Amino acid sequence: MEPAATQNPNPDEAGLVRRAVEQDAGALAEALVQAWRAAYPGIIDADFLESMDVQQISGRWAHSLGRDTGEKPLVAVLDGEVVGFCQFGVPRDESAKGTGELYALNLLPACWGRGLGTLLLLEATAALRRLGYSTAYLWVAEGNRRAMDLYERHGWHDTGTMKEDARFTPGLPERRFAIDLA
Repeated sequence: MEPAATQNPNPDEAGLVRRAVEQDAGALAEALVQAWRAAYPGIIDADFLESMDVQQISGRWAHSLGRDTGEKPLVAVLDGEVVGFCQFGVPRDESAKGTGELYALNLLPACWGRGLGTLLLLEATAALRRLGYSTAYLWVAEGNRRAMDLYERHGWHDTGTMKEDARFTPGLPERRFAIDLA
């Protein structure tokens, strides 16, 4: 189901949210790399953050966005440029029936604090509801207080469940947040 372009509640900003298209691949990769490098120093190994390759990530996004399957990410657009994205859908973990997952929300650091993360989060939450999910969850890196604060401001709560993401060395501890969509 296609979301309507949602306008930013801040009248001083020309932001909106729409579905991603294949041509957005480079902007999504840039938002991911810049957001991670700004949010995760001291949380994720510096060598890993430095090794993130925008071109390689862009290629993966182009491949993913070029397929006609699955939910396409939402993108935040500011002054005609894609500045961030939010991805969600079928849970990747074993979950109760009726549960969806918010996989990622990344925004260029220059756009932090302007309401665009809120726009992405609110539209993704509404889209999960439209997809028929009654609850949703996300994983957030331990120590990413900025993200946790955003989620909590919009009704998500820390469930007390933790896991370790073994893709990182050392493993990255993550907290599970959830929301009731009913």
